[in-house]
Amino acid sequence: MRQFLIKMLAVFIVFYIALLLLQSYIDNRLQNSKNPFYYDWNLLMKGKINAPMIFKGNSRTEVHYDTQIIEKNTGISSYNLGIAGTSLAIEQIRWKSYLAHNKSPKIVVQNIDLYALSNKPIAYKNQYLPYYSDSVFFEELKKIDTTVLYEKYIPMSKYRGSIALLSEEFGIARNTNKITQKTKGYLKHSAKWNFNLANMKKAIRKNNNRFKTSEIEFQLQVLQNIIKDCRAINATLILVWAPQYYELSAIQEPTLHKIKNQIRQIALENKNVLFWDFTKDYITKDKKYFYNSFHMNDVGVAIFCRQFSDSLNVFQKKSIP
Repeated sequence: MRQFLIKMLAVFIVFYIALLLLQSYIDNRLQNSKNPFYYDWNLLMKGKINAPMIFKGNSRTEVHYDTQIIEKNTGISSYNLGIAGTSLAIEQIRWKSYLAHNKSPKIVVQNIDLYALSNKPIAYKNQYLPYYSDSVFFEELKKIDTTVLYEKYIPMSKYRGSIALLSEEFGIARNTNKITQKTKGYLKHSAKWNFNLANMKKAIRKNNNRFKTSEIEFQLQVLQNIIKDCRAINATLILVWAPQYYELSAIQEPTLHKIKNQIRQIALENKNVLFWDFTKDYITKDKKYFYNSFHMNDVGVAIFCRQFSDSLNVFQKKSIP
C-alpha cells in the first residue's frame, strides 16, 4: 500500500510540474504576443509606455480619446489605458500596474460615467491571465475576483475555457473574430448609429435601482484612492464626463445630476483635481456623432478631442507662474 501511495505521489508531482511548465510557456508566449488583446498590457508590464499623460477608464475612454489628435494639438505624449467593461475598482488593476512599471505621468485623465460608478464582475478575463506572477497586478486582481486565488496555484486552471484563444495564438486555428488594432491604446470606431434607444429606455425605467447608491459610494471611495495616488506622484487629475447622447442623459436623471454635483465638489476639495463636463455640448444632440447612445464614432471623437485639447491648452497656460 505504501509503495502504491509513493507511486501515486510521484505521478502527481510529475503531472503537476508538467502542467506548471506548460502554463509558464503559455504565459511567456502571451506576455510577448503582438495580439491587440495583450499588446497594451505587455508594453505596460514591461515598462515601455512611460507617457506624460495617460487616459484611464472603461470603453468610453478606449474609444473616445484619440491619442494622435490630442498629441498633435497639445504637444503632450499620451497613452490610452481604457479597458471595456470596467468600473473604477476594476481599472485599479491596470492603474496600479502602470505605476509599478512605468514612469509616473504628470497628467492623469480619468473618464467618469455612471457605468464606471457601478459594481461589475471581471469582463474579458482572458486578458489578465498571463500576469498572475506580478505581485502588484495580482494583489489588485484578487480584490475583484477571488477565484484567482486557486487559479494561481493550480497549474493551467486559469486557462480553462480558453482553448479557442490559445489555438489562435499558437496558429492552430484561424482567428475568425479579429481584434481591431489600437493606436496607443485608442480604438477607432467608424460605424454610424446602430442602436435601439427605445429598448434601452424600457430596460432602465423597468429597474429604478439600476444605479445603486451603495455601489456609487463604493466606487467614489476608489476615486478618492486615485486622487491620493495622483497627489503622491504630483500629477494633475482631470475628471472628464465625455459626451453621451442627450436622450441617454435624460433617462439617467436625477442620478446623473446628483453624481455630477458630487464630482464637482470632489474637484473643489482637491487642489490637484479638475472636472470637465462635456455632456452639454452640441454634439450630444446629433446621432451622426455616435454609434450608440454611450459611445461616439470617429467623427464625434475628432471634435471632442479637439475640444479636450483646447481645454487642456488653456489650463496649461493658466498653470504657468
